[in-house]
Amino acid sequence: MAKKATHKAGAFDIRNVIGGLIGIYAVILLGSWLLLDPGVDPSTGVAKDASYNLWTGLAMAVVAIVFFAWAKMRPIIVPDDIDEIN
Repeated sequence: MAKKATHKAGAFDIRNVIGGLIGIYAVILLGSWLLLDPGVDPSTGVAKDASYNLWTGLAMAVVAIVFFAWAKMRPIIVPDDIDEIN
């Protein structure tokens, strides 16, 4: 009995795409926390808190890592011979 040829979905796995997009947003938020001044609330004159960008960016980075780990641990196997499936 011949072994069926298969390969992994790799970069085209939707979990890698979602993890990449969430990771990009995490880098943007962490960069804005580090580099940008949050400013002052015009109605109260109190300085705004920049820690929201930090915590949201860290949470999004963790979620992106979870998506990448999930795709690595449980890859989607794509058969090479599509004609035999039907």
